[in-house]
Amino acid sequence: MKRSLLTAILALLGPAAALAAAPDPLAGHWVGTMTAHGAPLEVSFDFESDASGLQGRFSSIPQRAMDYPLDSVTRDDGAVHFVLGGDLAFEARLAGDTLRGTFKGEELAGDVALRRGPKPVLPYRASEVTFRNGDATLAGMVASPPTPGRHPAVVLLHGSGPETRWGTNRFIADRFARAGIVTLIFDKRGTGASTGDWRTADYQDLARDALAGVALLRSLPEVDARRIGLHGHSQGGIIGPIAASMPGAEVAFLVAEDTAAGPTWKQDIYRVRNALASEFPPAEAERAMALYTLFVEVALGRRPHSELEAASAPVAGERWFQWLGIPPRDSWIWTWYPKTGSVDTLDFWRKVKCPVLLVYGQRDRLVPVDESIEQIEAALDDSGASYTAWIAPRAEHNLTVRPQPGEPFFWWHAAPGIIESVGAWILTAER
Repeated sequence: MKRSLLTAILALLGPAAALAAAPDPLAGHWVGTMTAHGAPLEVSFDFESDASGLQGRFSSIPQRAMDYPLDSVTRDDGAVHFVLGGDLAFEARLAGDTLRGTFKGEELAGDVALRRGPKPVLPYRASEVTFRNGDATLAGMVASPPTPGRHPAVVLLHGSGPETRWGTNRFIADRFARAGIVTLIFDKRGTGASTGDWRTADYQDLARDALAGVALLRSLPEVDARRIGLHGHSQGGIIGPIAASMPGAEVAFLVAEDTAAGPTWKQDIYRVRNALASEFPPAEAERAMALYTLFVEVALGRRPHSELEAASAPVAGERWFQWLGIPPRDSWIWTWYPKTGSVDTLDFWRKVKCPVLLVYGQRDRLVPVDESIEQIEAALDDSGASYTAWIAPRAEHNLTVRPQPGEPFFWWHAAPGIIESVGAWILTAER
C-alpha cells in the first residue's frame, strides 16, 4: 500500500509535527446563548490553541463586548472549563459541533448552549499597529471602513485602571467602522502588548499617548486629517480635554462620556459615598466615609500619614474598613494619587475650542450627572466651543441598563441607541 505524501512527510518530521498538524477539537468560532432565570443572552466564543495552550475570547453585542479575553481555558477529553471576567466559571461538554454546560459566578448562574459555526467576515479592515510616545510603545488596532475616500477618525481613550483594546473598546471600534469612521483602539500603557506603566503616569502622559494616536491616524491615507477627534469614557473624558488643550494639538472634536467635572478627588469622594450607602447601615457608612476622606487628604499631602495610621488601628477589624481597602504605605497609589487626584478638569475644558459631545447615564452613581454637565457647559461657554449634552435614560456609569432592586431579572445591556447616535454625531461634527 502506498502512503500518501502527507503521511510520508509527517513520518519524516516525527510525532511532534503530526501532533501540531491536528487542530484542537475546541478550536473555532462558537455561537449560542447563555440563559439565566429563563432569559437568553446571545453570545459567541472563539477558541484557539498554540504552543502555550488554549485561549479564548468572548463577545456579546447586547453587552457592548467584543473579543474579550477569557481568563483561562482547559480541556480534559470532552470536558471544557473556562473562566470569564474573574469569577464566571463555565463547565461544558464538547460533543462534535455542540458545546453545552453551565456557568456560575458570585451573583449569577445558568446554562450555556453553543454550536460551532463560521466566523463572521468583518465588513471593514482591521490592521494591527504600533506607535510611540517617548519611551512607551503602544500597540493597538485600526478599524477602517472599506469604502473609498477619506473618512473622519477617532482615537478611543481608556477609563481608569489597566484597560486594553478589547471588550467595550473593540465593540465601539466595530460599530464606528461599520458607520464609516476610522477608529484607533490600543492597549493602555503597561497593559496588553503596550510598554510603559499607567501607574507611574500622570494625565499629561496619557494625553500625549492620545495625541500620538492622532498623529498615527493623520498618516493614514483613508483618514481626513481635518476630522480626527478623541472619544473617552470616565477617565478618558478627563484625558480628552487635556490632550485637546495642549499646545499644537489638532483635535477636531471631543466625545466625553460619564466624566468628572472639577477636582477629581471630589469625584472620588462622591463615588465612595454612594457605594458605602448601598453597602452598609448609615452609622457604619458615616464612619467609613470619615476615614476615606482622611485617606484622600493624606494622599493629597494635606495631612500626615501618621493621622491615617492612628485612625485606622482601632477599626482595622471592621468589615467596612476591609471594604475600603486603604493601601499599604508602600503601595504605588501614594505616588499616583497626588498626580491625578489634584487635577481640576475644568481648567482644561475652558481651553477647549473644538465641538464637544457630553454623554451621561441617568443613573450614574460615580459622578453627579446634572452638576457635571452644568459645570462643563459653563467652562465651554467661557472657551466659546460648541457643545451638545445627552443623558441616556436608566443607564449607569458605563452606559448600560441593569435591573434595579425589585425589578424582574433581565440581562444588563447597552443603553439603546447611544453608540449609533454618537457615531452619527461624529460624522457630522464640524470644527
